[in-house]
Amino acid sequence: MEEDESCGSRAADSSSPSKRSRQNRERLEVFYEVLSRLEHLNHEDAKLPGFEDQLWLHFNRLPPRYALDVNVERAEDVLMHKRLLDLAEDPIHRPAFEVRLVQVHSMSCGDSVDSHHLDSLVKEDAQSYSNHSRRRGIHPPPTFGSSPNLEALGLQAIGSKVEDGDSVHSTSWFSRPMHEITFSTVDKPKLLSQLTSLLSEIGLNIEEAHAFSTVDGFSLDVFVVDGWPHEDTQQLRNAVEKEILKSKGNFSSNQHSLFPISEHSQTQSICSDDFVKIPTDGADVWEIDASLLKFDNKVGSGSFGVLYKGSYCSQEVAIKVLNPERVDKDMLREFAQEVFIMRKIRHKNVVQFIGACTRPPNLCILTEFMSRGSVYNFLHKQRGAFKFSALLKVALDVSKGMNYLHQNNIIHRDLKTANLLMDEHEVVKVADFGVARVQTQSGVMTAETGTYRWMAPEVIEHKPYDHKADVFSFGIVLWELLTGELPHSLLTPLQAAVGVVQQGLRPTIPKHTNQKLAELLERCWQQNPTLRPNFSEIIEILQQISKEVGDEGEDRYKEKSIGGFFSALRRGHP
Repeated sequence: MEEDESCGSRAADSSSPSKRSRQNRERLEVFYEVLSRLEHLNHEDAKLPGFEDQLWLHFNRLPPRYALDVNVERAEDVLMHKRLLDLAEDPIHRPAFEVRLVQVHSMSCGDSVDSHHLDSLVKEDAQSYSNHSRRRGIHPPPTFGSSPNLEALGLQAIGSKVEDGDSVHSTSWFSRPMHEITFSTVDKPKLLSQLTSLLSEIGLNIEEAHAFSTVDGFSLDVFVVDGWPHEDTQQLRNAVEKEILKSKGNFSSNQHSLFPISEHSQTQSICSDDFVKIPTDGADVWEIDASLLKFDNKVGSGSFGVLYKGSYCSQEVAIKVLNPERVDKDMLREFAQEVFIMRKIRHKNVVQFIGACTRPPNLCILTEFMSRGSVYNFLHKQRGAFKFSALLKVALDVSKGMNYLHQNNIIHRDLKTANLLMDEHEVVKVADFGVARVQTQSGVMTAETGTYRWMAPEVIEHKPYDHKADVFSFGIVLWELLTGELPHSLLTPLQAAVGVVQQGLRPTIPKHTNQKLAELLERCWQQNPTLRPNFSEIIEILQQISKEVGDEGEDRYKEKSIGGFFSALRRGHP
């Protein structure tokens, strides 16, 4: 399956046995290094009976990347993380948090940097950078400050300027005090969204974030933030505590009210012991008899449950089955919303809804089966880029499907290549309406949802947004089709989101891209939503490009492509 980056999601570590073995060895080395430093510091906790075992249990509760990323020179921070996780086990302390002042080092004006020098900066040894930071800093570094990812946003921005021929000055370093806020509570879907929203309400800007989930269901989220005018941590601590009290229900239960069915509708999904009520006008019949379902092979899985290939009344279908052990009111709300929207839409470029079973425990949604799988899987697992003519056809298919949705006041809110599926006739269709919404009468929404690498800046910032948020995501999708690369691949999803909002970060358009297509990309991902085109205009632009390029353009572009999309399918590739 594709990388799970939905806001608030925490993908489990999965790797080969050899990689896990190496990670375990490295974790053990970090454990002994932290233990040695605490003993050298004569720390009180290190003198307690059984401390070594407790510290090892702490490292084993967290994924291997925690040990690989943590700054071992900040051994006291590891104890702070352990203390917060212990506190979070008591509901009265959730979320447990800590605030401290840190010194973050960035690049400032200095000598001119060319592309060769830029490459050497990217590969600069992280430890030497950490040593440099320590010499200059008057406050301790962030817990994960030795990670070269702290430099990635700035370096990517510099890279864009170098490619454009600008003179960039970046070999000297400056430092500034910032704050590090660490939270621990019960892990659950959308938690990361709630925490980022909380920090936003205080007026803080997230510069760096690290999210971890323990094996027993707790979270550890570390944010490096700026925007607080005082170095004194107590005032910031009070502000965080005040904001937590305002939204205490979000952290103490599994309920949150981010996604009503329709912000202006009085009809809500209701769950009883017998069925999930879906809004209906009585004009159609879509409830299915679960006993008539036949399951074949499993084709995917996710937070919702499992996706199967199967059949219903002799028709080949995809069956999206909700995991009964994980069903809560939030999942039921999204389930009801997806059925509510899908039963009303019919278009050749939108995956067709067949029916649904709303009687627990057999909650499922049936759609047409898309035999070719997702565009994401082709791009990032087959490692094939599109020929230019195929790119234009796929882009037009998506644009037509999205234009239909927008004309019916439906905002998808999670447009990405993983949600673009292909049938046996090589038609691309928009899929997955679990977080889609009917646009409100006011024309704007405020709930954050989607996937960070494709998400519009106004959605990330929790600002009001409308259908133009989908246009931004389409621009990222179009770039992905053009390059065959994952957007902002050098950054974590949250780092990409921070860069998009605070630094105007956008993927670099290849130099030899068709001029009109490059202009369309830039228009789609404008920071100001009103400057982005509608999908009806996007269709016209793509059709014009296709007409102008023709066969001559195909010959010119195909040698720059790794492999043809449709030709690869005809050769039998999955």
